[in-house]
Amino acid sequence: MDTETKVKEIMLHERYEHSLGVRDTAVMLAETYGCSKEKARIASLLHDVARDMPLDEMQEILRKSGSHTEISKEIFQSHQLLHARAGKEIARKQFGISDADVLRSIELHTTGGKSMSVLDKVLFVADYIEPGRIFRGAEEGRKLAFQDLDKAVLYIFKSLIGELLKSELFICKSTLEGYNDLARVGK
Repeated sequence: MDTETKVKEIMLHERYEHSLGVRDTAVMLAETYGCSKEKARIASLLHDVARDMPLDEMQEILRKSGSHTEISKEIFQSHQLLHARAGKEIARKQFGISDADVLRSIELHTTGGKSMSVLDKVLFVADYIEPGRIFRGAEEGRKLAFQDLDKAVLYIFKSLIGELLKSELFICKSTLEGYNDLARVGK
């Protein structure tokens, strides 16, 4: 069974449709910025594979893999943030993905991080701008995405950090490191 069919069987319909939108966007971005379209396709199909799981199931997946010790308490208790880490493990174990680039991009698609590769950035941006996204800021992200990938990523970091600050929510270290990494480059 191919990846797309298997993903369709385990995801909720809305999540699957979102993943297809991310896939199509990621492939276009990969072509624009010269990274592997196949890696972008696989990573985008799998990026939200754990998104609809209960938090305790995601935590158990990470405990069994032994990677839970590397995760901060704040992330381990956050459904929104933990799904990327659990998704990485599901991609590895249930889908047989061993490509470190693909796995890292799945892991960083929600928070971003320091020293992001082109593939990491492609998935991060594609998840934010896919056609089904209609929130304020998505259209500006779409414009930037095909002009300058780093500017698009920096825009997303600023939007994300701004929303988290406004809501007085936790900002994870990797988001701040990713922002700082690009903010320094842009000066």
